[in-house]
Amino acid sequence: MFNPFPGLRPFESDEDHLFFGREKQIDELLRRIRSTRFLSVIGSSGSGKSSLVRSGLVSALYSGFMVQTGSSWRVAKFRPSDNPIGGLAEALNANEVLGAEGELASTNQVLLEATLRRGTLGLVDAVRQAKVPTDENLLILVDQFEDLFRFRRSRNINNSKDEATAFVKLLLEATQQSELPIYVALTMRSDFIGECMEFTGLPEAVNAGQYLIPRMTRDELRLAITGPVAVGGGQIAQRLVARLLNDLGEDQDQLPLLQHVLMRTWDYWQQNRKPNEPIDIQHYEAVGTLKHALSFHAEEAFAETGSEHNRQVAERLFKAITDTFTDHRGVRRPTPVRELAAICEAAESEIVELIDVFRRPGRSFLTPSAAVPLDANSVVDISHESLMRCWDRLIGWAEQERLSAVFYLRLSQAAAWFEEGTAGLWRDPELELGLQWKKRNRPTDAWADHYDSFLPRALSFLEKSRIERDRATAERERERKKQLRQYQWAACILGVLLLIVGWLGYIAHREGSLAELNLDLAQRAVNDMLSSAGRQDARVAADVPQMEEFRKELLGKAKDYYVKFTKDKPDSEKLRNDLARAHHRLGDIHRLLEEPREAVNEYQEAAAQFESLAKEYPGNAEYRQALGNAYNWLGVTLTSQPDLGAKAETAFADALGVQQELVRASPNNTQYKQELARSFYNRGILRYSTDSKGAGAESDFREAIGLLKPLADQKPDSAAAQELARAYNNLANVLRTEDRLPDARDLFERAIGIHGVLANKEPANREFKQERATFYNNLAMLLLDQKQFELAQQSNHQALSIMAELARPPFSLDVELAKAHSLRCQILIPQGFSDAFDECQQSLDILNQLVKMHAPDDFQTVFRDLGYNYRDLAMGSLSSGSEPEARRALKKLSDLLPQISEGDRSEIIRSESYRNLQKRLGNGLTKPQ
Repeated sequence: MFNPFPGLRPFESDEDHLFFGREKQIDELLRRIRSTRFLSVIGSSGSGKSSLVRSGLVSALYSGFMVQTGSSWRVAKFRPSDNPIGGLAEALNANEVLGAEGELASTNQVLLEATLRRGTLGLVDAVRQAKVPTDENLLILVDQFEDLFRFRRSRNINNSKDEATAFVKLLLEATQQSELPIYVALTMRSDFIGECMEFTGLPEAVNAGQYLIPRMTRDELRLAITGPVAVGGGQIAQRLVARLLNDLGEDQDQLPLLQHVLMRTWDYWQQNRKPNEPIDIQHYEAVGTLKHALSFHAEEAFAETGSEHNRQVAERLFKAITDTFTDHRGVRRPTPVRELAAICEAAESEIVELIDVFRRPGRSFLTPSAAVPLDANSVVDISHESLMRCWDRLIGWAEQERLSAVFYLRLSQAAAWFEEGTAGLWRDPELELGLQWKKRNRPTDAWADHYDSFLPRALSFLEKSRIERDRATAERERERKKQLRQYQWAACILGVLLLIVGWLGYIAHREGSLAELNLDLAQRAVNDMLSSAGRQDARVAADVPQMEEFRKELLGKAKDYYVKFTKDKPDSEKLRNDLARAHHRLGDIHRLLEEPREAVNEYQEAAAQFESLAKEYPGNAEYRQALGNAYNWLGVTLTSQPDLGAKAETAFADALGVQQELVRASPNNTQYKQELARSFYNRGILRYSTDSKGAGAESDFREAIGLLKPLADQKPDSAAAQELARAYNNLANVLRTEDRLPDARDLFERAIGIHGVLANKEPANREFKQERATFYNNLAMLLLDQKQFELAQQSNHQALSIMAELARPPFSLDVELAKAHSLRCQILIPQGFSDAFDECQQSLDILNQLVKMHAPDDFQTVFRDLGYNYRDLAMGSLSSGSEPEARRALKKLSDLLPQISEGDRSEIIRSESYRNLQKRLGNGLTKPQ
């Protein structure tokens, strides 16, 4: 008595005496392969394709059931896996196929593979060279042909697409010739049949010899159950047969599960049966029935792995050979033992021991079978996809693996973009998720190669992001403490001013005859007091509680002060106007202090009060003008908030509605037109930041230009002219992003011309000069895009000349000047070493002066760009054969590296170009720490 059921693995050719219920289908396979020589057996996963071909077709061929071919067959069985042509050569090299003996045995497989790769007739040539007797036939059995589609898409195998195409051509050419009796049979899951379209000639061949496995009838299924039981010497109760057939139902894609549960039921029956007791329902239910038997059995094996370490290794092993990422349907991923050891970070001996647990006799979860010894090159695979669908633990592992792979590819793509300079480092929460992913998954190079081979780059990007986050956190804490000390002094000064305001308010309240005069004095004092909080671009940290509370108290008292006067004279139009303007003024101060929420509240209050005044006093256009300005600055404040673009758009629409009405009523009022243009201009900035195509931004900038140009033409040195130049510049930036370079260039040049007139009118006005230099630099970058290097150089030179005219420039201009010299160096690099090197030196000199007076973090990007310039100078000089110049530039880069931030410095040092420079120029240079 023996267990006649194979479990998850397919029936083999020597088990045909146990293979029941498929007799008609075997006859049909013989008929089709005889007529086409290319047989494709198609069925869903679990429909019994492999067993039908291996134990049915092959056994029938050996028995001589295929007329006119005889019973002399050589059968080469293999799976494409990750080396289809190599696998075919190995299968052909078997002793019973085309294997050699004696001295040629060790080299025969290499010779067979070389012959296969020689051309499309490689398989035919290999058979011819083996001198197979004319009365013998060759069957190439390609099991699980769908592996080829996964192999073809592989990113980690060179020329996988060409290799797959060559493999298919070998099979097709071998079956289309008539000189030698070569036949091909393949098994393939039906859900992959559409992918045959990827190969020329394959769809036609598959259609000609296709056999779609039909459903087994209830009688055939009964025979598949009872037949092996009888051969094995056992007995089975008819009620259990009926129960099995009912549990199987219409889902005949579970034939491997049926074989497995019968194998398990037989084993349990043998160990627990009573004398003369047949296999019955209680034995079937004891192993978990068709629904749970496989999962229970796999859990038993998992429990036998022993320690927690072994369980973790087993988890990583099964994740490695289960693939639901590249194909959502779920496919197996055959993997060598050596690679599994690298993925699991375990010794090869550990991996082999774990695999043996899951492939021991009666537990065929993994292949090869227990009879085959494993070494480092042995390819391990799941015996059947049913394990992936039925083992609850593996289902969870597979989903975890898929999510991990998705996250890794997202991380790798972000690292690639960062390396290209098109994206920045990660910040929380993405960064924290990445760090948790790294800690939880412990990715290895071998694991990553399944998805993307750039794991070191991805992990380096993650580490750079962490370092930058920690640095920024520490810097914010230092800045917070510094600002706290500064604002404690400011609080004292503002407290004195508040006392003055209170005193003036008291006088204004007591002195009725001087109320209006004292109110004006008090209002000016309040405005001065609030202005002092916004001078020199002071920034109030939101996380400084002392200053935050004092500011709220100060603003509340100022507001209460105005309310007192409105209560004294509730009908005073002037006091209401003053109060509304105070709210607008408070909004300005909050905006300057980077407190957008409070600024929004104040602007909204100002707008509400001006709207009320405009309704009560419709003849006073000043209120509608103030209302439009309040809406405009409300929109500007909302624009700075990432998630409030829609509200900003509404505020600008309200401003435009009011201002357009004013312009229609007073078409000659230049102030109304200029304010209307400013609202269009500000909305254009909002739309440019939110509209990917820039169409809305372009329309608004053109509206602003249409309003400002007549005003500027009438008075070329007016404020309207300056705003017109800014509108030209912003519109040009929009057009540049859309590659409308000629139009953008014209607008940059117009902006430059306007600021030339303004600068001539007011030579001492540094703002005009700085903006004109910015326009020149923008034009230089556009010319650089057009590869007009000489014109770009000229425009850049103009920017540098203007900046040089500015006596004792402030910090911001110094930084711009350093950027301009660095940009000019970049422009000059293709034209020669000397001039470019001089420009880089000027940029470096400015930066070295700035370091003495300012924190270097404020201009780290300039240091970084300058470092890249020196690297490119060294590479260009080395390419042109000037080694001394290359050494000179590389020495400058080495000296500059300590000034560059740690993340950027690490990126430069690890770049392939920098390493090549160090290698070719020797180790004489100081190695950066």
